[in-house]
Amino acid sequence: MKKIITIIVTATALIACSTQETGWSLVWTESFDGPDIDTSAWSRVENGRNDWNNMMSLREDLAFIENGELVLLGKVNDGAGDETTHFVTGGVHSRGKKAFRMCKIEIRAKFNNANGFWPALWLMPNVTLPEPVYAELDIMEHLNHDDFVYQTVHSYYSLNVDRDNPPNYNTCNVNKNDWNTYSVEIYQDRICMLTNGITTLTYPRVEGKEYQFPWPEYPFYIILSNQLEGSWVGPADKKEELPSELRIDWIKVYQWK
Repeated sequence: MKKIITIIVTATALIACSTQETGWSLVWTESFDGPDIDTSAWSRVENGRNDWNNMMSLREDLAFIENGELVLLGKVNDGAGDETTHFVTGGVHSRGKKAFRMCKIEIRAKFNNANGFWPALWLMPNVTLPEPVYAELDIMEHLNHDDFVYQTVHSYYSLNVDRDNPPNYNTCNVNKNDWNTYSVEIYQDRICMLTNGITTLTYPRVEGKEYQFPWPEYPFYIILSNQLEGSWVGPADKKEELPSELRIDWIKVYQWK
């Protein structure tokens, strides 16, 4: 996840989205109702060098099913595995298994709060993009003890040319420590982000702006990640607040009829 550091709360002009229309057809539901993570749909996130995955571990006690919910934990490294990081975290992704193009995705989730805790629900292309095209959709990101979340669209244009015209992200208040539903809708002419059914961000296609709107062209897979520490979220310096916990109740994917 490539992040902006300065927090700017924008009064985004919300172009009408089709949330209430009947054109969406449900094509996949993940209810996490089995005893274990469904490996036909999900893989565990491996450890990497990026801020969002440099604490990741494949340990089964960090990503598991409990009471019909996917649970992703982050905690102090207890030495139970081979990791050398200060913390270990869990995450899953659907790359190469479940990917969707021109879709609507809803995710019902909740998380606790801790210094340095950065839960995220997001999408990346299921294909290798031609340079310099970049496409990422952050349906939800939360930092520390904030009572709001970020919803963001990233492209080469927003990252390197202009992130304010049009604004590429917004923040919205959430029911802290409780369940909320986060959504994205991908259209040919706009991206809509929603929280609890309310549109929070509409990012339009702007004609004539190179690399500004790549999302309709590609299928996207889902990433659900629990991360501790990073340049954006800061240090996890209150270990008594751990483990961090991200829970997913269900995911629903729709496509236009």
